[in-house]
Formats: sequence, C-alpha cells, structure tokens
Amino acid sequence: MGTGGQRGRPHRVARQVLARQGWSAQQDRVAWLLRVNRLYGPNERWVRGSGFADAFQGGCWPERTSVYRISRWETAAVRVPYLAVRRYEELLQLPANRLVALLDAIYRYSAATDSGAPLLDRNLRDGDPHQVARLEELVEAVRSEEIVTGSDWDELTAYLAFSPRQVITPRSAWSDIAERLLAEMIVADGVAWMQRYEALNRMLAHPVGQQHAVAACASLAADRTNQVFVEIVSALDASPHPDASRHVLDQLVHPTNDRAQYGALLACVRKLRYGHFSEPQTRRLVSVVNELALDPARYEDAQPLATELLRRLPADVPASAKARLRHLVAGDPTLSQVLAAGRLAAAEAGDVLVARMTNTTLANMPRDVPSFRDELLPTLLDEMLFNPVFDVRLHAAILLFGTPYRRPVATALALELNSHAASFSVDVAHAMIEALRILGDDRQRPFIERLTTATGVSPSITVAATQAIGHIGGYSDDNYWKKALTHHADRWHRTGNKASASALNALIYGLGMARNTPLLDQVRNHHLAPAMARAAASWWLNLQRSVYESASR
Repeated sequence: MGTGGQRGRPHRVARQVLARQGWSAQQDRVAWLLRVNRLYGPNERWVRGSGFADAFQGGCWPERTSVYRISRWETAAVRVPYLAVRRYEELLQLPANRLVALLDAIYRYSAATDSGAPLLDRNLRDGDPHQVARLEELVEAVRSEEIVTGSDWDELTAYLAFSPRQVITPRSAWSDIAERLLAEMIVADGVAWMQRYEALNRMLAHPVGQQHAVAACASLAADRTNQVFVEIVSALDASPHPDASRHVLDQLVHPTNDRAQYGALLACVRKLRYGHFSEPQTRRLVSVVNELALDPARYEDAQPLATELLRRLPADVPASAKARLRHLVAGDPTLSQVLAAGRLAAAEAGDVLVARMTNTTLANMPRDVPSFRDELLPTLLDEMLFNPVFDVRLHAAILLFGTPYRRPVATALALELNSHAASFSVDVAHAMIEALRILGDDRQRPFIERLTTATGVSPSITVAATQAIGHIGGYSDDNYWKKALTHHADRWHRTGNKASASALNALIYGLGMARNTPLLDQVRNHHLAPAMARAAASWWLNLQRSVYESASR
C-alpha cells in the first residue's frame, strides 16, 4: 500500500453539480457504497463482477445472480434487496448488519418520515405468528434487565413500523420502549448507535409510539443532570408531530443549556425542509435565529448553523430580516460565505483541499481499479469539510466510515491538519477534527490526544479534540486521561471560562464512552474536582448496568 505518493494522474475535482437530488441522490449513494466495498474489499477476486456474481448464491441468498443484476444494484438502476445487502456483508467479510445500518441511515436522512417503515424492506409479513411471538419476546426483554442488542432494536422497530396496528400491552410499554431505546442510544457508538438512532426514528414516525418517543426526548432534554443533549433534541427533526415542533422551539428560546439549544438549531434544518412548523412558529424562529447568528459566544459552530438556517428560510420571510443579517455578518468571512453559498469556505479554496485529500486517499488504497473513476468521493469530502450543517457533515463521514476509504481518508485528514493547519479557518479545522472523530483509529488518536492539551490553539479546536477523544478508534491509557483532566480542571479553576468547562465535560464523556469506571469513580470522589465534573462522572456511574452493557452490542 502506498503512503505518500500518487498513483496515476492526480484526481481533479469538478465543481459540484447537484443534478440529482433527494431520492435519486440517495440511491446513488447506496449503489456507491456497495460498489466501493466490493472493489476495494479484502478479496481482490471480487473486483471482477462476474466472479462476485458467481459466488453470490449461498449464505442468506438462495438464488443465482448474474453480473448484470450486480451491475444494476451498483449503478442505482434498481433498488438492492435487504437479503442481497446481507449477502454483500457475508462475501466481503463485514460485521453483520454493518451495510444494512448504513443504508438505513442514508435512506432515512433523505426522506420525510411520514412512514416509519425502513426503506430497506425486511420482507416482513403482517400477522405472521412467528414474528408476533418474536415481537412479544423482544418487548419483554426491553422492559427487563436483559441485554438488548442493536440488531434486536432493528428487528423490534422494523416489525412495529411494518405493522402499525399491532397492539402492545400494557400501554405503558410504549414509554418503557422509548425510554430504554433513548438511554442506550446516547451511550452507544458506531454501528450500535446507528441501529438505535434508526430505531428511534421509526418510533418517532409510528402512529402510537411517536408521542411516547417525543415525550422521552423532551423529558431527557429538560433534565439538567443529563450529559448528552445535542442528539436528543436534534432527533426531534424526524417527527412531524406538533409536540416535537413545540419542544424544539422551546429549546431554542428557553434552552436547558447551550448544547440543547444547538440540538434545536440542528432539528430546525429538516423541520423547515419538511414544513413541520406553522406560520407563527416560523416567524418566531426568524427572530430567535437572527440573534443566534450574531452571537459569537454561542455553542461551537452555532453561528454558521444559524446563518445557514436563515439562508434556507421560506421566500415569504420579510426581506428586511435577511438584509439586516447580510449587513451584520459582512465583516465575518465565514458567515458571509455561509450566507452567500451555504459553505464554510469559498469553493475555490475548498476544491484545492478536496483535490489534495482525494489524491492522498486514492494513493493509499489497497489496489488500483483503472475501470472505476470515483466521482462521489470528492463530493462526500466536500460535504464532510464545508457544509455548515453538522448532520450533513456527520452523514458524509459515516458513509466514508462504512467503506475501505475510512483509513486512507483519516490519514489524509491528519496529514492536512499537520501540514496546512495555519491555512484553514477555525471552522474548517473544527470540521476536520469532527471527521477524525468518526474515521480515525489508533494511528490518529495520539494526534488528537496532543490537541486536547495543546497550548496556543483556538479554544474551539481544543473543545473539538476533547469531544473527538470519546469516539475515535484506539485506546488511551490512564496516564493520558489523568493528565488531560488535571490540565483542564486547573484551567477551569484559574479562569472559569466556558471552553475549559466544555473540554472537561467532553473528557468525562470520553471516559464514559471508554467504559473506564475506575477513573470515573476517582473523579466523582475527588473533593478538589469541579462540581460539574463530579456530577458528570456520577451520571455515567449511575447508568443502569443493562443499558450500559447493551449499548456496546
């Protein structure tokens, strides 16, 4: 495998053309995911479609499949069936349900959720006695102390979505299901998180389950002792129910904290897109978001996100509101760029960075595939680095995570941050660290560790690095954790500034995600630790054991 040079001609990035939107664009991404996993997977024999087709029969796939059929799946000519995706996983030696979870995420993010049923059809049959018995078994497990896996949640909610008239008794079971699902989701990671997030989306679109799911999100978001807020509030973008819109606006105007308010901003992106807000609610939204766009003290990248929201407002919003914003952000290059083009950087500068990263990535792939020119890779890199909406950046990174591009892209990100960091805006550097949080492994972890305590860097970069340490691959020993905790606790005692508090909170979150209960216990019992740190450690230590253990599976 190459490590630094380029093979063949450098990849030139064409200006992004958004000819295919919505459903067609997502079908393209599904097809691309299958194709790049086959072409760059561990078995070089599968590069030839005919060899892959010849081996396709077997495992969970009972019938013969032609190379023509493989090609139609991988060019988005037809939708790939669920069992075919499972067969890809088997042949490509991928963990069970990894591609399934990714395809569910792609489909879900692009669709208005008037139906909770997964678009990757599970071939369920309404009223099937075996499926009803399995549903009862899963509901009983969720309401007990048993371990519940991500695949269990997928199975349970897929059946509930497919058979929305299915009766569950007692009625309180709906709340139990929603609350346990949410509790597991916020402490899960990777595929386990994707499966639970998709399951929550199905609940939020279910005719009976939606009110219970909305209420569970709202209750947890209002709990000041809770340690995870952004994804709880932003998840409400999936529900058209009036209660969901009301809770989002409440967290925008009277937030539990700045993280809950940022989650509400994120939720507004899709809720505006799908028309979830009433006209009075949209008018209320305009004034609040105007204020947030102009306040640099808000949570992380809230300013660019608020500016992007104002750019997306309906045409009938008073022109004076938009004119005022254009005037006030004129002195900020990033916000002006967001308002003008919906990007964190100018297209020309972005194209240069994307082209460099594309070339570095392709140079580090396990093999050349001369017949395949990947036009989607630069698009995903562009979204991951320059879109002002965190959810768009996240989904681009998740999609790359599910392919053999993961490690080469992480290598390219670390190389760029090491070599060209001074040429990036803080917002773009922040986005690059966010991407490493998803794509990085043990090779990039030491770099992120150093950033968490580095001097002379922007507070935003420090906070982004401390937030990444809980998710990036690899392992940090106790010496690192103690050093980083002491560093930020001391800074917080000296200055009391917001960045130190955020960094300390993120480090304790990282300890929780690492399941490092001995150090969490030390933080909780350390009389000199800030009260907020002791409270955060206590929250993790008090999690129900079955929830904590289930979330890893």
